[in-house]
Amino acid sequence: MRKAAAALALLIITGCGSVQVNSEARFRVTVGEILKECPKLKGKEVVVTGTYKGWDCPPDCKNPGITRSDSCISDGTGCIYLRGTGGFDPLLDRGKKVEVTAVVKEKKGTCYLVVKR
Repeated sequence: MRKAAAALALLIITGCGSVQVNSEARFRVTVGEILKECPKLKGKEVVVTGTYKGWDCPPDCKNPGITRSDSCISDGTGCIYLRGTGGFDPLLDRGKKVEVTAVVKEKKGTCYLVVKR
């Protein structure tokens, strides 16, 4: 019951929807919502749609410094780094509209996504 109440509260707070995949709820969020609500979303699986930037991340995209091969995604509300490519090529897929399923993580106050697919 507590988990359900917490999930409902998170949906209300962030104003986001959810999708169900293999009977598991995942939150469909914007990058801006992740950056704003990072402590509440940390450890949660999310679905984000945006433009894949590959390694061409804008200067305002905060780098968590996890690995040198991290890429990023932006969606008009912000930019966030990705650990893992989800099968995207950082050079060939740059500029493509993509959807990623990822887990929200935080390192030294900087939020990032660990891509699952």
